[in-house]
Amino acid sequence: MYAHHQGSGHLHRCRAIARWLDDAVILSSAPGADVSLPLDVGEGARDTTAAGTLHWAPLGVPGFTARMATIATWIKENQPAAFYVDTSVEVVCFVRLLGIPVICVAMPGHRGDPPHQLAYSQASALIAPWPSTLKTPPHLRKFKSKLYAVGGISQFAVDPTPGPRNDDIVVLQGRGGGELLPAFAAQLSAWVLGGENRVANPMPYLQRAGLVVAAAGQNSIADIATAGAPAIIIPEQRPFDEQEANAQALESLGLATILREIPADIPATLRAAQQNTDWSAWQTAGAAQRAAEVIQEVATCGQ
Repeated sequence: MYAHHQGSGHLHRCRAIARWLDDAVILSSAPGADVSLPLDVGEGARDTTAAGTLHWAPLGVPGFTARMATIATWIKENQPAAFYVDTSVEVVCFVRLLGIPVICVAMPGHRGDPPHQLAYSQASALIAPWPSTLKTPPHLRKFKSKLYAVGGISQFAVDPTPGPRNDDIVVLQGRGGGELLPAFAAQLSAWVLGGENRVANPMPYLQRAGLVVAAAGQNSIADIATAGAPAIIIPEQRPFDEQEANAQALESLGLATILREIPADIPATLRAAQQNTDWSAWQTAGAAQRAAEVIQEVATCGQ
């Protein structure tokens, strides 16, 4: 497995899926990976997109060369039956060139660009971490025969006896840089989880909270859905409009309250948001296991 090092969500999702696989190994530059990869950045990078055919394949960056060499060496020594990528166009293509079947996570947003389409074409299967009831995004329609929408994937298990919900508002503070979420949170009397107040497992807080406020990242949504917490979701700017696509998906299913600006009547907004506690439509129950089954199927079939 390969986990992108940007943020912690990719590694967490790999860990959740790996629990359902035998002998899964995660390669990443992110802290906590099983196999540590060199960072692929450095000064003097040239032609970083290979004339627009890839997202990041710089010339003149020894770290990038070392990164790919480490992946190739590990594959040569271990000969995996399949390789899951979350997420990198370059790693998908590179591993496929090494003769290993690849499973790639499908990402939301506008991803009709040539690099994404190349990776999706070369993958043996695509795992979409969103509900099967959603319409297939335009950039994935021609891959529908190998697309598996497994539901939102959370790394956390629920507490079977969490106790009653209280009136607390919990804000999930990610590593993004959006302005609306902190501005809105500043208007609230809330517990902030993240940053200096990071906790290893937020599930006890989410299960007891009267309301959760978070950005529209895939992992945050999956964690909130797993906890069944009423939520206000604020999409932040991300490449390919990923979070806006997530927010629109929630709106289409009638899940959560979506904010794109600070409302005039904050108390009324909070009261309305607290009414929605049914997240079953996000299909988080069993999602990681379903993803693992897709990977295992590719590994067994060898294609």
